Amino acid sequence: MSSLTDVKRNLRERAEGALRRAVLSELGRDQPGTVEPYRPKGDRFWRMFFVPVYRRIPWPAKERAMNALGMTAKGWKPPERTPREPWRPPAQLAAKAPAEKPRAGSGVDQAS
Repeated sequence: MSSLTDVKRNLRERAEGALRRAVLSELGRDQPGTVEPYRPKGDRFWRMFFVPVYRRIPWPAKERAMNALGMTAKGWKPPERTPREPWRPPAQLAAKAPAEKPRAGSGVDQAS
């Protein structure tokens, strides 16, 4: 494996770890009997700079940066919907699906 690949992997692991520890710290803050998560050596930059900056950057900018650095999966097509948009079946599956029949007791008049 190339050293550039190793650097990218290391950056990603450290970033994910810092974000995970920040969330765990926030979740456990108001819970009785919880302790502060372990902080590895050299975590100050990630905790004090990276996490706050990462949270303020909008998702499209993060996505562009990850694509530019080649830190995303290759060989698959991203979904055609935006975040928070409800899931819909693909057009070819929706066309094949049979029309939904009303269920007994659903309040729909079946006698007509």
